[in-house]
Amino acid sequence: MKIPIKIIYLIVAIIALIFMIYAFLPNGNSTENDTNQSNVDYNKLDEIIFNVKTDTVTKGTLVQKITANGIVRADKELDVSANISGVISEINIYDGKYVNKNDILIRLDDREYQINLREAEERIIEAKVNYGFLIKDAPTDSTKSEEKEIITKQLIELEKQYENSLITEEEYNEKKDELDMKLIFTGAKREELILNKSGYNAAINQIDKAKLNLDYTVIRAPFNGVIGNFDLVIGERIGAGDKLFKLFSTYTMKIDINILESELNKVSIGNNVEIEIPALPEEKFIGKVSQISPYIDTENRTSKIVLSIKNIDSKIKPGMFAKVLVASKTLNDKILIPKDALLVRDKRNLVFTVEDSLAKWKYVDIGEQNDKYIEVINGVNAGENIIVEGHFNLAHDSKVRIIN
Repeated sequence: MKIPIKIIYLIVAIIALIFMIYAFLPNGNSTENDTNQSNVDYNKLDEIIFNVKTDTVTKGTLVQKITANGIVRADKELDVSANISGVISEINIYDGKYVNKNDILIRLDDREYQINLREAEERIIEAKVNYGFLIKDAPTDSTKSEEKEIITKQLIELEKQYENSLITEEEYNEKKDELDMKLIFTGAKREELILNKSGYNAAINQIDKAKLNLDYTVIRAPFNGVIGNFDLVIGERIGAGDKLFKLFSTYTMKIDINILESELNKVSIGNNVEIEIPALPEEKFIGKVSQISPYIDTENRTSKIVLSIKNIDSKIKPGMFAKVLVASKTLNDKILIPKDALLVRDKRNLVFTVEDSLAKWKYVDIGEQNDKYIEVINGVNAGENIIVEGHFNLAHDSKVRIIN
């Protein structure tokens, strides 16, 4: 059966009316939300508190520093070499061992050199015998004593002329040789001639050389230090001039750095130096400027500076990398702020101080600075509490909370 169109319209209208009535009925959730919203304080939404860290504006000394890098080296570093050839018979050292001056480090087999010494001693006995015979048989001529005296006076006068620059060195040597020869023939230097002829002088030289070579069989430490680059063994033969090991004096260490010529006038011998060694991160070292080279490198326009640092505990090793801060200029009685406190807005320098939990925007005029502090010429005073962290988004009179 076909439903009349009017009945259909009536049904649709009734359904729509039911939905409208349900939508306007109150419910529990709606009432609860209205109650919560009525308790919100909209004024607090505009109240933001910034967490900041602060420091104090101080009045003190600003030390400017020059930064440079260098490599640590020993104060003394010597390649110990052999003076003679021989076979090693004794070793008293090893890599890293500390030795004192005159300690015996290595001995060589000395039997050959003992024989050489005995032979030299025998030659000197023979030379003494020859000398005795020659001196006994040598004629004496007393008639030439007057001639000796004259020549001796001439030699004295010649010395005076040379000392007073009245004659040249060439003239002096020529005349002296002539007078010496005349003096010999007078018998004045008779004993010298006999000593040479007997072989006594040559024997003395041989015995001195034999003793020296015997001393060279014992290798001693020339100064206090640490042994390095040592790898010899007993029984090994070494030659004269061979490098045996290194000896480092490590009580005082040196660091070579290069400073630009434009900064050279800021550095003086005796300036303090802060030294950081990455291999020893927990340690801080203080040294001094000990040498300043007068030479400027024409390629990089720098001058070499040598720093000295005490190494009492022997922690610092040759070859370590070092970062250096050289004190170059000292400014006394300056108003100083931490470098982190300074901001730049609209090309002007400013800082934020804290007063009654409010951030106060202050423009400042700055002067000299170093790696940590900046001199303030005007704008803040010593003792003020200045913000060093958390201030990038602050405005004047922003509320802050100090969380130091």
